[in-house]
Amino acid sequence: MKFRTPAIALLFALSAPFVQAAETAPYVYRTLAQAPANVKDREIAGLFDRWNSALQTGNVQSVVDLYAPGAVLQPTVSNQVRTTPDQIKDYFDHFMALKPVGQVNYREIRQLGSNVAMDSGVYTFTLTEATGKIRQVQARYTFVYEQVDGQWKILNHHSSAMPEAQVQHAKQ
Repeated sequence: MKFRTPAIALLFALSAPFVQAAETAPYVYRTLAQAPANVKDREIAGLFDRWNSALQTGNVQSVVDLYAPGAVLQPTVSNQVRTTPDQIKDYFDHFMALKPVGQVNYREIRQLGSNVAMDSGVYTFTLTEATGKIRQVQARYTFVYEQVDGQWKILNHHSSAMPEAQVQHAKQ
């Protein structure tokens, strides 16, 4: 297939795995979160583990420090886009109260340059409310990472709950 601009070609290439996954039954994905084959992809996959571990420490600042200056967070359980460290901290002040534990169900890693990479897919979070009630939220995610002063930082983080789950929840 020939595209008029490289940007359209890139967008098509990045979306193709999700189109393939969407053609299957809900919550059944083309691949599971298996260990990536090459060293660079394993390094990028490990960045989610670093972020997930920071969430579980209960130290909000340790999570905020993983985001680059000027990062954008489009979070799962808030309608507000966060574009400053203070706004990102505010989100995690509330989210981390739910004691989140994430697990990647499906992922695609793309190297976008020598110091930029993307990890996108589906993850499930187990959340524990103050009452002790446990619930799971499955969401699509995209992390765009950039190396800043030799360290990988989150430049953009988008997460959105699965629409089918939202419709099912609304029907109940």
